[in-house]
Amino acid sequence: MENLNFEIKGKSYTTSDLRVGKIVDLWKMRTALSMGTYGQMYRISMDSADEAILAIDIEAFMTTFCSKFIEDLKPGTIRDMGMDDYKKLKDLYLSEIKPWLDEVEGLLKKSENV
Repeated sequence: MENLNFEIKGKSYTTSDLRVGKIVDLWKMRTALSMGTYGQMYRISMDSADEAILAIDIEAFMTTFCSKFIEDLKPGTIRDMGMDDYKKLKDLYLSEIKPWLDEVEGLLKKSENV
């Protein structure tokens, strides 16, 4: 599977090379950012919890797969972004990054033969 290229605010980014360890690191980052409550937040199924999970997913992805984006952030972290900039990032994540990530994670799903 190829790396993902995307552009935001006039800058182009490419994900780091895809390795199994990156998926492990992504889940570790989700857990760290949610302070161990990611699964609980997911089960709450409220709009505000869903938005918090999405923000965690975005930050975890960018930190794990595109550290250059994190380095380029002017406020320092995604959590410090203004709402307009975050909305642009969220739209990009949902339209380009999440479908790519879903495909990557789909490659690792348990086979029915196992």
